Amino acid sequence: MENLRLLTNSMRSKFAQCHRAYKLAYVDMKRPVVASDALSFGTAFHALLERYWKREEITEDLFALDDPFKAVTLRKLFDGYCLKYLNDDISKYDSLGAEIGFEAPLMNPETGAVSRTWTLAGKIDAIAREKDTGRTVIVEHKTTSQDIGPGSDYWKKIPIDGQVSGYYVGAQVAGYDAQNCVYDVIRKPAIKPSSSIPVLDEEGLKIAVYEDSGERAYNKNGKPRQSADKDNGIILMTREETPEEYGERLADDIAARPDYYFARLDVARSSDDLAEYLFDMWAVGREIADAERMGRFSRNPNACSMYGQCEYFDVCTGCASIDDVTLFRKADKPNEEL
Repeated sequence: MENLRLLTNSMRSKFAQCHRAYKLAYVDMKRPVVASDALSFGTAFHALLERYWKREEITEDLFALDDPFKAVTLRKLFDGYCLKYLNDDISKYDSLGAEIGFEAPLMNPETGAVSRTWTLAGKIDAIAREKDTGRTVIVEHKTTSQDIGPGSDYWKKIPIDGQVSGYYVGAQVAGYDAQNCVYDVIRKPAIKPSSSIPVLDEEGLKIAVYEDSGERAYNKNGKPRQSADKDNGIILMTREETPEEYGERLADDIAARPDYYFARLDVARSSDDLAEYLFDMWAVGREIADAERMGRFSRNPNACSMYGQCEYFDVCTGCASIDDVTLFRKADKPNEEL
């Protein structure tokens, strides 16, 4: 496999999403200098779960994000995750490892010939053994903003998710006979930091003032007014919520409805599922090779806002240059996800 190129599920997804985005990311190896919020948060949570499954110490530096609100969100979500799962996971599973990389031959599904261009590659989040049954299981982590409730569209698509099938193939190559995949999803909060927290006086009363003068407003009985009155130009003084206050509010919400934030599902794969995955990877490998040979990578306008705005949108629309070093860096290798 020494001279073969690595073909990952991330490459497959990017090529399926938009051929031009694939070229910029994997051929030109240009990556955004600043990762998207979704990617950076997901990476941070992933690092915590790597330590979690390795049974290693969770250190403070793992919560160090640039935005204090994102940092407290990360901490409260992880605290809630541990509260929901930690005791059961310790009693149920022996951890066999985390972040387990693999490479597997990519074979022609019709002839069985091994590809002379590609080798399958990936990284399994974790592998564990069930203490009571002895079964080996794959553990896959995802963070999302989508609904993860029972019967949601998120779960409906999992049976056709090729990435899971790839992990079964990878586990086998890595020497593990996996009989199940624990698909572990963390939903990011929909509640946001508030910018309209009422300002309180020394007695804990809300402060209402006249908008034009800033003077405090009182009721006819002489007591401080506690509400706004737009018709008379009275507004409530407000302030932004602090990260600590937001964290407390988020922690309360997580404790009140943990199933909104955390869900797990056992995902099995049959031999037919794995065969279909290998066929799909062979096909996409050929499509990528053909596009590279012709030097043609079409754009897909329908994908520009598929998962938020594409990181290469401004390049494709002529608003930015791929060579602008303040926006894009040269990757050290095509497959930084490994």
